[in-house]
Amino acid sequence: MSSAGRSKIPLDTVLSSLLFVLFLSGMVMLLSASYTPGEIGMGDPYYYIIRQLRHAVLGVAAVIALWKIPYQFWLKLGTPILIFSIVLLILVLVPGMGIKAGGATRWLVFASIQPSELAKLAVVIYIAKSLSQKGELVNTFSYGFLPHFLVMIIFVGLILLEKDLGGALIISSLIMAMLFVAGLRFIYFIVIALVAVPSLWGLITLFQYRLSRISGWYDPWSDPQKSGYSIIHSFFAFASGGITGAGPGASTQKLSFLPEVHTDYIFSVVGEELGYIGVAAVASLFLCLCCRGLQISRLARDLGGFYLAPGLTLVVGLPAFLNMGVALSLWPSKGLPLPFFSYGGSSLVVSCAAMGILLNIAGQGRLAGQAAAADRSGSLKDRQTGLTAA
Repeated sequence: MSSAGRSKIPLDTVLSSLLFVLFLSGMVMLLSASYTPGEIGMGDPYYYIIRQLRHAVLGVAAVIALWKIPYQFWLKLGTPILIFSIVLLILVLVPGMGIKAGGATRWLVFASIQPSELAKLAVVIYIAKSLSQKGELVNTFSYGFLPHFLVMIIFVGLILLEKDLGGALIISSLIMAMLFVAGLRFIYFIVIALVAVPSLWGLITLFQYRLSRISGWYDPWSDPQKSGYSIIHSFFAFASGGITGAGPGASTQKLSFLPEVHTDYIFSVVGEELGYIGVAAVASLFLCLCCRGLQISRLARDLGGFYLAPGLTLVVGLPAFLNMGVALSLWPSKGLPLPFFSYGGSSLVVSCAAMGILLNIAGQGRLAGQAAAADRSGSLKDRQTGLTAA
């Protein structure tokens, strides 16, 4: 283990404070949003929040444990973690092993986990390890582009077989963002776009429910009872909230009007109950978290941390802004959760795990910075002593 691993890892107060506020705010809003769905659908108004609190215990434990474990340990295990994630994605497709809900098969029966959520973390760790080892070869076709492109194809293909287009878009975006940070030549991104754009168009046009989502997003009033129903009621929620909101717990759209209110459209409840002020506050928290993640990347002690930090940041930041954009009708619905807010154990635990590793990168970066500053200070004193003696 490295000296950084043996040393006491300092806590990044900015990141940990943002994480605490998001975690607490998410639990409060989920309690409000899930009360009616729990009472009507499960016969218990606290059904969803109780289960989320159980997952929250695992999430907090993950943050604390991974903050203490050197991130280099996970980079060394990058390939086994990637293979394990692929196995889970295959298992969920095996008849009897996956749970089907809403037309998609995304959960494993024996563990009630969502492999596509774990895949985000696995891909980020593996790509960070790979990029840190390749150095200047990252700009070559056979070493820099092709291996990472094949990893993207494998994961996107498996997740698409689950009928999870949103998850596939997240995975591909994470990989491309990390390759961009590594300085991959622009021509390779053009190649990816030439493959991705027609593929995405085909995946949308081949399925009627995806075309309905597009039409419902483009013109929700053309079919207000079906394809446009969710976004129209999301508009009602934001309009009712105004500047200051109707008050905590006072949302009316969550009373069986707005579907998936405790998952996909929980941000609409934020808008109705806390108003523009609450919406701006939540969006600002996620934006600050992303900015802090990029700062941590810049101050990382090695290339592994440099590449890993932005990937981990986007594991939380990317679905957050996509979810908020869906609620505001900035883009079509993709069925993605709002991290720390939406109900879902896999999403919560994976988000916490990503932040725990990011805290370790930040702590090691600070220790390295302190060591470098001490060395510079010692060198300056030696030079001053030498001049005095002369």
